[in-house]
Amino acid sequence: MLRRVATAPAEEDSTVTEPVDSDEPLLPNETDELAHPAPGDALWNESWYFDFADPAAGIGGWIRLGWYPNEGQAWVNGLICGPGRPTVALNDFRAAVPNDPNNTQASGITLSHHAIEPLRSYRVVMHGQGRSFDDPAELLRDGDGSPVPVSIDLVWSTAGRPYRYRLATRYEIPCTVSGTVTVGERSYDVKAAAGQRDHSWGVRDWWSMDWVWSAIHLDDGTHLHAVEVRIPGLDPVALGYLQDPDGNLDELRSVRATEDFRPDGLPAGAHVSVQPGDLEVDVTPVGHAPVRLVADDGRVAEFPRAWVTVTTGDGRRGVGWMEWNRNRR
Repeated sequence: MLRRVATAPAEEDSTVTEPVDSDEPLLPNETDELAHPAPGDALWNESWYFDFADPAAGIGGWIRLGWYPNEGQAWVNGLICGPGRPTVALNDFRAAVPNDPNNTQASGITLSHHAIEPLRSYRVVMHGQGRSFDDPAELLRDGDGSPVPVSIDLVWSTAGRPYRYRLATRYEIPCTVSGTVTVGERSYDVKAAAGQRDHSWGVRDWWSMDWVWSAIHLDDGTHLHAVEVRIPGLDPVALGYLQDPDGNLDELRSVRATEDFRPDGLPAGAHVSVQPGDLEVDVTPVGHAPVRLVADDGRVAEFPRAWVTVTTGDGRRGVGWMEWNRNRR
């Protein structure tokens, strides 16, 4: 996530809308929504990520397109899960890098995405033959699952202030999400569900560090994006924001996450503490959508992702997504 922690990548991109040394939170530029030219680094990656959690419909999920243009391949992921239902995955880690950045053809999967109105609304359409898993931990063991057709057509509408990282070329946007998801013969109407999207470009080595990432949306309209980067031999790095219902945003100086994992590698629960804001968050997973990441040299990172419900220390509740990058060296 942050191979360049010690550098100042924000200085590389003139689209940052505030001076790098400004105390004001940075905003992305509308042109940041577009694809970016790739330098020569083998692990340079451009990623578009989207998630949603709809308790009313009983369904949540995440979608990601990650290009490695210098490696000649793209990662295409779409996973659907929910309480008491199988996890369904559309995954291809060897797709060809598309000529059109907004349209990708993978193995039995099509994925299109585009900004309807930059930084305000974004549509994602995904179709393909997925695999259904009664036990989502099978996704960490390269299980086969059962075939099932999947169709996703969703729009992410901005519900807060977009946030541009200072230590990486990346931005995050809290959203509401609406549209349809069809799994097999059953369709779900997603209506103003809580969600998040992000876009990043830069060197990303999944097998060099661990991290905990979260995007949480409280019932009172507060948005929390908290990241703890765990680099061997260094103190943890904190990233993210706490954003109130009016869009006032405080950048986080401290993120401390603790978690419990089941023997099968899925998270059983977690706790997140952040400053400023003195916020304590208890986390309960209600749906699991993990993937297994294998480097060309055989190194493995387990990437459990979970739709979670949360309760704060002051009694507020919310939903969102958490992920853990866990290297299995």
